Amino acid sequence: MKQLFEHLFNPIRIGSYTLKNRIMNTGHAAHYQSGDGIPSRRYADYVGERAKGGAGIIVTGHMVPVYDGDMSLSLTNYSDRVIPALQRMGDATHKYDVPLLAQLGHRGRRVMDHSAFTGREIVAPSAVPSPDFSVPMVMPHALTTSEAEAIVGNFTEASRRVRESELDGIEISVGMDYLFANFLHPHGNRRDDKYGGETLEERMTFLREVINGARSELGPDKIIGVRMYDDKVEYSMQLHDHIELAKLLEKDGIVDYLNIWHAITASPREGRAHWPSYYYEPGAFLNLPVAIKAAVNLPVVGAGRMDSPAIADQAIADGKADMIGMAKTLIVDPHFPNKARAGKAEDIRQCIGCTQACVGHVDIGLGVGCIYNPVTGREGEWGELNLAEKIKKVVVIGGGPAGLEAAYTAASRGHKVVLFERAARIGGQVNLIYKTPNRGSFEEIILWFERQLPKLGVDIRTKTEADANIVLAEDADEIICATGSTPFLPEIEGIDSPNVFSARDVLSGNAELGRNVVVVDTLGRAEAVTTADFLCEKGHNIELLTGLPLIAPDMPSPSRHHLLEKLMTSNVTLTTYSGLWEVDNNNLEVYNVVSWETRTIEGVDSVVFGSGGKADDTLFHELQAKHSSVHAIGDCYEPRDIEEAIVHGHRIARQI
Repeated sequence: MKQLFEHLFNPIRIGSYTLKNRIMNTGHAAHYQSGDGIPSRRYADYVGERAKGGAGIIVTGHMVPVYDGDMSLSLTNYSDRVIPALQRMGDATHKYDVPLLAQLGHRGRRVMDHSAFTGREIVAPSAVPSPDFSVPMVMPHALTTSEAEAIVGNFTEASRRVRESELDGIEISVGMDYLFANFLHPHGNRRDDKYGGETLEERMTFLREVINGARSELGPDKIIGVRMYDDKVEYSMQLHDHIELAKLLEKDGIVDYLNIWHAITASPREGRAHWPSYYYEPGAFLNLPVAIKAAVNLPVVGAGRMDSPAIADQAIADGKADMIGMAKTLIVDPHFPNKARAGKAEDIRQCIGCTQACVGHVDIGLGVGCIYNPVTGREGEWGELNLAEKIKKVVVIGGGPAGLEAAYTAASRGHKVVLFERAARIGGQVNLIYKTPNRGSFEEIILWFERQLPKLGVDIRTKTEADANIVLAEDADEIICATGSTPFLPEIEGIDSPNVFSARDVLSGNAELGRNVVVVDTLGRAEAVTTADFLCEKGHNIELLTGLPLIAPDMPSPSRHHLLEKLMTSNVTLTTYSGLWEVDNNNLEVYNVVSWETRTIEGVDSVVFGSGGKADDTLFHELQAKHSSVHAIGDCYEPRDIEEAIVHGHRIARQI
């Protein structure tokens, strides 16, 4: 039988290694580390699952050879204490014959959150800060020649630790307005010693010394690659600079492959491409490897929303890349490679580009997760799903995210599952979410469950309003209530006015709105701001009002930046620090939450609240009084979001 996606699964030679396929799990901030940056056992479980899932090669997240501050955002490799952790990670991938590389870099002059308070030294080739008003322009320390040489030595020592950990090589991170980019680009490098120069080749001295030092420790058989980041700002390395750098690296013969991607720079408008959300189409970034491949013969890795095996395979077939880099694609489904190879592409959980639990977690200091794969980040605990010791009949009431995951997990364990859903289609509030602009990809959550649940024999009964009598008549061993929530409206004067609606009313088509609409956000999540976007596209005049200091601060940063730009350049007024205390016909009485100064917004036709929900748990309590084993999950237990609902449903279904 002909191999499906034959180009993607054709082996490739990288240095002295032959990789079994063209899929690279690219380096990304998985954020499974201790406060001092030592990779945790959870990180080993994480990379091990992606090796088990069939990746051809895996790269760790960004690892620094010098102290990077307390509560480090980076993995650290400046002490031999890291060796046992790296050995554990290598063992986890080598078990499945998958090489593991350590990505090495240095943040240089780049100012990260709390840099001034963690003790991290802000250093650069020259005393020139990043000229970007998005971050504080902290003046870096200009490295002396001996200090730069010492950092070269730090990289050499880090490479020794990689070798002693029995990993398979390193990848040098070049770009991001980090130290290598600072040395390579004339804006950051105004030196007159051996590390300076008028030409790129002269300014390559620091990078060359690091690579040569690494090779001296790793030996000829280990892999050395370079990941080049297009910073997309004039003060750092852009694609045209990397094309010239690629030519020089190939001429030197000191690296085994090149990997090109977008950077996350200080500028939000440019940096958001680093974590491409649903605002970018799948396969949208192949121009990057195409440009590098046109300049060199070295193997080139291309990445960016490579969310389907067909897109990845075609990119290789067309000569646009030699390997395909995947990060979020393998966060949502680490078994993407094995499923694609086996002809089971319909079983792949496809990345929807929401960035909620991957980037969104890292934004708040958590390890990455996935909005609809609850196992991501819990591989050590939940990596295996064993059959139940006793097969039971399970009734799930409600086909929203929590109920769907509970039904899927229970059925996967061998239980006989009946799922009741009052609507014509499963999905719950996801059916509203994917109606908002640019978020049609959310429907994939529903589609995946629609494909999987019938395969597991789940008896799905849509258009069925399940009351206690109907449920109890099933004579189930376990009952799971996933009945969701009803819209919550704050207790303020005039909240019962006929011109007041919830975001759910709007998105479900149950609200007749006037032209001038005030949308009130009480949560800081996506509900209110995406509803404002929805209404703006329909021609309403919108003021988005929130008492919080920022608009939608709890949205993941990439999609939030896109949406903010769209609203800022549309007919939307964004008002922060403002609470609402009375709806008085067509007037709103609001107040500043800091100063308590009041103002009146006149001529308001409609008010829309994005304020979440209240648990719809009446049936749960009724059933609990009549049945010995009833569980409330998702919004029925506590209104939260899709990710938390799915985790809750999965956890309960594992326990029964």
